[in-house]
Amino acid sequence: MDTTLTVRKPGAAIGDRVEVSASDLPQCLAGGTTAPVLLVTGTPYAPGLDAVTGDLLWQAGVREVRIRETVGADDGILHFLHFLREAASYDINVVWESAGGLGCDARLLYHLPPPAGDPSWRSAYRYGLCHYRVGPGFVTVTDQRRGPTVPITLGETHEIRLVRDLDRPGQSEESSAFVALLQSGLIISHGRDALCLPYRLRRWPIPCTAI
Repeated sequence: MDTTLTVRKPGAAIGDRVEVSASDLPQCLAGGTTAPVLLVTGTPYAPGLDAVTGDLLWQAGVREVRIRETVGADDGILHFLHFLREAASYDINVVWESAGGLGCDARLLYHLPPPAGDPSWRSAYRYGLCHYRVGPGFVTVTDQRRGPTVPITLGETHEIRLVRDLDRPGQSEESSAFVALLQSGLIISHGRDALCLPYRLRRWPIPCTAI
């Protein structure tokens, strides 16, 4: 089934919606569409979703995304996790259901909007649980997914490059920097592809001590 993204405007009737393809959604959102609710029908693994950033969603007025299809560890799962991560960067609510395991330790995903029916994930989730900040020549990661805060400073050129290159799903590699980030849970791999899991904070929480 093709992926269709349905934009429903505030107060619109159920049938008053605009359907766009995954590849056309960025242009639709950038056009100023006011859409507090975005419905995703069909496979949620469309590569075109990689172009949908949290900034586009937020500026277009999207405050909630609803995924119609149940999500499992299928090929392309990293595209869906990237979409979740972008929504999480602005604390945008995502309503979705999991078909079971997503191909990794679920605790690595606790910083992303949780699926319905997973009490452990839902109780652990909060905004800013695993995020990073960019400085001149370094990246600082704050990770609280599996217990007390574990601050990590990435200063090696290869590590910083991986954080940048894997902001969207990209190819796995065998470098020592890649293996180190994989073992620390800061990137996730599926098949030949990989994705950086922490997101940048785009909204500062209140109170700021929440993170």
